[in-house]
Amino acid sequence: MAEFVQKKVEDMRPVLEQMRKLKLFSEREICEITKKLKEYEYKLQRHTKSKEDFLRYIQYEMDLMKLVKQRRERYGITQMKSDIDFTIANKINHLYKDAILKFQDDLRFWIAYMKFCKHVKFHSCISRMIGRMLSIHQDKPKCWHIAALWEIEENNNQQNAKNFLLRGLHFHPDSKLLYTDIFKLELDYVFTKNNKVKSIDISTVRTIRNNSNIPVELQKVFIIYEQAFKRIRDIKFIIELLNITQGYDKTEKLQHKIVSDMVKEYLHEPMMWDTMAHRELKGLIQPSLETDESSMEIQTLKHSSLRDRISNCYKVYQTAVKKIKTEEMWSLFIDCMLEINQETDTLPNFKRKLLKNVLLQCHQAKKLKEKYYLNWIDMLNFDKNNQNSNTQGKLFEILNWATEALPESESLWHAQLHYLLSTNQEELATEIFNKAIDILGKNSLPLFRLKLLHIQAKNPENLEKFFQDALKSEPIISNYIKPIYIEWIVLTKDIHIARRIYDKLCLHPPPCIELHKKMAALELLQPDISLQNARRPHEMTTLQFGKENTDVWMEFINFEMKYGEAIRVSNIYNRAVKTLKPKLADNFITEFSLIKANPELLGISL
Repeated sequence: MAEFVQKKVEDMRPVLEQMRKLKLFSEREICEITKKLKEYEYKLQRHTKSKEDFLRYIQYEMDLMKLVKQRRERYGITQMKSDIDFTIANKINHLYKDAILKFQDDLRFWIAYMKFCKHVKFHSCISRMIGRMLSIHQDKPKCWHIAALWEIEENNNQQNAKNFLLRGLHFHPDSKLLYTDIFKLELDYVFTKNNKVKSIDISTVRTIRNNSNIPVELQKVFIIYEQAFKRIRDIKFIIELLNITQGYDKTEKLQHKIVSDMVKEYLHEPMMWDTMAHRELKGLIQPSLETDESSMEIQTLKHSSLRDRISNCYKVYQTAVKKIKTEEMWSLFIDCMLEINQETDTLPNFKRKLLKNVLLQCHQAKKLKEKYYLNWIDMLNFDKNNQNSNTQGKLFEILNWATEALPESESLWHAQLHYLLSTNQEELATEIFNKAIDILGKNSLPLFRLKLLHIQAKNPENLEKFFQDALKSEPIISNYIKPIYIEWIVLTKDIHIARRIYDKLCLHPPPCIELHKKMAALELLQPDISLQNARRPHEMTTLQFGKENTDVWMEFINFEMKYGEAIRVSNIYNRAVKTLKPKLADNFITEFSLIKANPELLGISL
């Protein structure tokens, strides 16, 4: 093993010596590099090799190559550039080849190797490697895709790329990826960069029955599409092909064929209707949407004006929601109308009217999602803020509709309560608040927060009753209120009353750590600190949370060191070690040792 390692290192010796002479690296750095090379080589000479060994070695060599480049640029050294770079790159090349030979089932090595070869311009290595990769990984469509992509982007050889894709489709006749690749490749072949039709050998194109309206130069593309349509029954895939086609001029007839097939085969797919509606919005020519019901027919014409295009798009969706009465179809309809309304410079009133209509229709169909109710409310709030007198009553009506339709939605109740409070409808707001918290239960905390802010600002005399009611609510709500309440008592009454109330609250289940922290902080704000009273919150915190929380013990120790009696620290420490769970106790001991060794961490001196 040692001889092989030494041989590998000796092979790198000349280039290392060159780097030393050029002063790219110091003598010490060259020794370090040599040592590292030996370590990696020994790992690769072991009987059992791991992927990580190869990956780490390759990464080290690539980092070395990068460092050489940086040093050369920094010091302005250009001598021996090609020799040094080639030697390191060649070493990486051999490492990749050895890794691929050892772990040929791992496609990541193949892909990483191809990227490396592309980076260092070892193009001939990739061409040879592609054949090997495909012979081993022919069961993976991605490999055929990679091979074709290489031929197109690097070798500019469309014919080789096409051959790879056709061979790939032989093994994977249902591959969306390969069909998409060859479909786009044929379109690229037909059209030049300036989108003018190429002259091609028409004799190579077979005639397609019943599709004589397809231009001759596009018939190969049509054949590919036709096969893909038969093999892959997926509306998303067909839409992807249609979108690709739209990127080329003079493909209207091909688009017409694809759209016609979509209408025939995917009449009950929401995405088909969504695609048709968006095509109307763009003013693209397409066949009429005909269904078995005469009432569902739409005659589509080419319109040039924006208003006509929007109207026609709206009509397609109206037909769709009659045909497909699902939440998904309605959501696609609303999303499109929202998208249209993002641009407000043209036809703002017309666009907004259509959006409001569809929101109302979707609500009536009981398919409107929470987020769309919120969009609707935001839109009406905007109108209200712009002094639209008709909006006030409509907004309240829709808020009621929303909470009736989705009573479990905290956001909708919050919006309704906010509206009532902001319009000073106190009695109705209280009624809605009580109704909402009965339905939402533990999820009603945001409503309590909103009402608390309102009472603090408008009716502070009602705070005591609010606090008392909140403390009787769900645990998550009462625990949120406890520290706020105790602080309010201190600010509006005095610390003595707060202490009595704290003694009751700290025993009120469930325990609340924030209550103890707040009371401890309030005690330290008093002009004359009472150690006995200031110590009590820490005692209660460690009693209630001391088994699973090391911080409460450290805060207790911190308190005694800064304000209390340092002699108590050892007792608190012993209690903590006995009370905490074993793993947490170990962490606490370590943390305490650090504090003891560096008392300045607590801002004190021992």
